[in-house]
Amino acid sequence: MAFAAYQEVEAGLGIAFLDELSRIERHLNANPLLYQQVVTDVRRAVLRRFPYGLFYVVDGDTVSVLACLHLHRDPERWQSLRRR
Repeated sequence: MAFAAYQEVEAGLGIAFLDELSRIERHLNANPLLYQQVVTDVRRAVLRRFPYGLFYVVDGDTVSVLACLHLHRDPERWQSLRRR
């Protein structure tokens, strides 16, 4: 959804969004504890060029992404993800 919206704004911007997600993924694989812990076991990696955050948990060697959410929208929304 974000990809399509950014592509409509400017050709190639959706690709830049996906590239930024890939960059974050590489960082998570190399060092999953790098990003800020926002609640007990949920961490948030903020994308550089885009107002999105990747919310995830670390369990041993496994990183599980809970959501990629727009950070300027309902700030409480991501907190309900952990309760599912």
